[in-house]
Order: sequence, then C-alpha cells, then structure tokens
Amino acid sequence: MKNKIFLVIVLFFVLILNSCEKKITNDPMAVKDNSVLQAKLLSDTKKFNALAKRDSSNLKKLEEIKLKYKSIVDSIGICHNWKGKITLLDLDEVDAYSSDTVVMRIGVENIYDKGYQDYFSFMQVKAIPKNGKLYEKLSRIKENSEVVFSGRLLGVGLHDMSPGYEFSNFHIETEFSDIRALDK
Repeated sequence: MKNKIFLVIVLFFVLILNSCEKKITNDPMAVKDNSVLQAKLLSDTKKFNALAKRDSSNLKKLEEIKLKYKSIVDSIGICHNWKGKITLLDLDEVDAYSSDTVVMRIGVENIYDKGYQDYFSFMQVKAIPKNGKLYEKLSRIKENSEVVFSGRLLGVGLHDMSPGYEFSNFHIETEFSDIRALDK
C-alpha cells in the first residue's frame, strides 16, 4: 500500500514538473522581443564612429573604442524580431556537401536610419539542410526583401584598413535562427 501511495506521489510530481516545463517553453515572454536594441545599436554605432574619427591618429585609443563596441554587441547576444533588407541571398549546392545540403550565404542590411558611414549589416555563411525550416523560409524570400529575423550575434567584423573608419560599412556575424519577409 505504501509503495502505491509513493508511486502516485512521484507520478504527481513528474506531471507537475512536465506541465511547468511546457508553460515556460510555450510562453511568448520566454522569447523576448528586443528589436528596440537594434535602434540603440545604430545609435551607439554613430557615437563610436564619431569617436573613432576623432581619435583616428591614436591607435591605442582606437583599440579601446573597438573593444568597448564589441562588448556592447556581445552583451546583446541574441536578437529577436530585428528588421533588415536582404542584400545577399545564395543557397548553393556545393560538391563538398551531400545533395540534401546547401551553403547559405546571407546578408541583411540594417534598415533603420543610417548615415552615409554609420552602416552595418548582418552576415552568415553556413551549410544548412534542404529539409530544414530555415531553408524553407529562405527559399521563399527574394533578394532586396525587407525581413524580420532572429538569431545570435556572434562577432563584429570591423574594418582595420583605414583608422577612423572602423565603424563604416562593417558586418556583424550572425547565426540566423528565424527569418521571414515583412508583410506589406
């Protein structure tokens, strides 16, 4: 009898834990929309661009500016529901991979207010399966389409060739997890 009661209690707790786990994963607040951070990142980019131009002859100061900027991008970590315009979209079959895999090359340009030199885009090159959701969504999107996307911000590819222009027309390496065309 005690074994049956113990078994019922254990089963009860397992069911409670299972239902709590489902509520957390299905909760829309669990995946928080942080698209407001995209506009803030552009604002920060403009500030850092101005600092880099002002201190272009001081290489030590430039390195400090770049490190601060990279830490801002790292602190964002994951982007949810950010907007952009697809400027590069290639889904190519490559001999090095099986026929059910393509190499995805994608570039999404920032569409928020951008100045002539305050410009960045989101880039990724990765092999993806043809039967995956990301491939399915990308195959329906045309280049130059405005999109909403989510993913992980992996790193900043700043320009090092021209001191003072590190924050001009650079890219942020992004691991896209979701993307869809904006409804017009």
